[in-house]
Amino acid sequence: MILNTTELLTGQSVDEKLFRLLVSSVTDYAIFLIDINGYILSWNEGAERIHGYRGDDIIGQHISVFYRPHDHERKLLSHSLKQALKNGMHETEGWRVRKNGSVFWANDTLTTLYNDQGTLIGFANVSRDVTERKLAEEKKAQQNAELEKRVQENTQKIIANEIRFRKLIENSYEGISLFDGELNVVYRSPSCERINGWTNEEEFQYKVLDMVHPEDAPLMEEQLKKLLQNPLEPIIVSCRTQHKQGHYIWVECIFHNMLHDVNVQAIVCNFRDVTEQHNAQLERERITSDLVQRNKDLEQYAYIISHNLRAPVANIAGLSGLLQDTPPADDEQATTLNMLTHAVKNLDNVILNLNQILQASSEANDQIEEVSLTELVKTIQLSINSLVQKSKATIECEFSGIDRLLTLKSYLHSIIQNLITNSIKYKRPYIKPVISIRSAITDNTIVINFKDNGKGIDLAKHGHQLFGLYKRFDHTVEGKGMGLFMVKMQVERLGGSISVTSEINKGTEFTIKFPLCLMAI
Repeated sequence: MILNTTELLTGQSVDEKLFRLLVSSVTDYAIFLIDINGYILSWNEGAERIHGYRGDDIIGQHISVFYRPHDHERKLLSHSLKQALKNGMHETEGWRVRKNGSVFWANDTLTTLYNDQGTLIGFANVSRDVTERKLAEEKKAQQNAELEKRVQENTQKIIANEIRFRKLIENSYEGISLFDGELNVVYRSPSCERINGWTNEEEFQYKVLDMVHPEDAPLMEEQLKKLLQNPLEPIIVSCRTQHKQGHYIWVECIFHNMLHDVNVQAIVCNFRDVTEQHNAQLERERITSDLVQRNKDLEQYAYIISHNLRAPVANIAGLSGLLQDTPPADDEQATTLNMLTHAVKNLDNVILNLNQILQASSEANDQIEEVSLTELVKTIQLSINSLVQKSKATIECEFSGIDRLLTLKSYLHSIIQNLITNSIKYKRPYIKPVISIRSAITDNTIVINFKDNGKGIDLAKHGHQLFGLYKRFDHTVEGKGMGLFMVKMQVERLGGSISVTSEINKGTEFTIKFPLCLMAI
């Protein structure tokens, strides 16, 4: 269906209608509208001069009349329309055919047009005859190209945004403010009030520095001086600015000095609220500091256990050995000595196990780094390859939700390896283990799921002691009862939590949740 030009103008303001009248009188550019099927709806004086067609002759015809047969075979027009639909705008250059059959080198810009309901209503086409520029020598061509770029940028802003400009600004996530050379506010987009709470009437009474936190004001003042002295260099500044409610929020600002640009004549500031990201960084630093302190405490505790407990146990073992060398008075004494020796060995093993746990907790070496879950699982799979091959286990991973974390690599390595190893050890007889590991972001939380098809756990019977030290629910499987205890301890050290769901002979699923601040940005 061919849309009438008046349909595109329906509901336009007086300014917009004047803009259309202005376009119609432009002679250097062919500016015309086409409907969604490529039929020409409007025609200005520039289009008549460049293409040779009068409005009465060309309106209603298809834009393809300007293309050579060879271009039709290459489907250049179809490609341009598709690119404009995909990107919102498409610019191209090529030979175009005038009414008299002669050709010229044209620069065309196709821009999609939408109505207030977001429905595509056609395209704006801006064309210019640049044959002279194309054939001119290199220096002239470069100068014209720069001029063309500036003209096109301004034209694109006028054409592409005239219909959608207000909507785009109103719905922009970022705040946009304009300042004069004295740093007075002269314009604010609607999103500015959403970000800092101040209305236009209130904000227009202040300058840039009036709202900046006193501690950040010197840096901001210094950067603004640089901006005024070097107009071509944009500056990026993060600072605290006062919200209308009285508190301060962190904003990231990008300033461009465009006072020299006759079309703008202002300092443009794009800014966004980064308080959440800043707080996340502080939370990372807090977690890092907490982990460092906990590791130091654990190292100290490990030292105390190693030196203050093992030494007395060694003495007891030595004395027990001496008693063993002395012939017992009777069978009861011999039994007692054997029990004592066994108890001392068990106590020594407990201390060794505790030392192992503490060393695992402290071996992270306080290094917070960016860790890829995908790469970490590959490394673990190689390290336990013999176990995987022997059990014929399959490990499936899908980290589309989130793959990279900022954390202690050794902790995460131990957690994942223990859970994978457990799933293989507690497999069902004659059934190949299948382990599925997934990640996602749910309710502002990083969630990692480990699911297997193993024996399952009777949670009603063993759930309360599942993560306990030396607590084992299946004594047919070799182990010390330390793996899940260490998993829980290390997950909590990272600020997370772990839970489990299971069904006998159907498998087990462990769910680990970490704070969102551990996500690598």
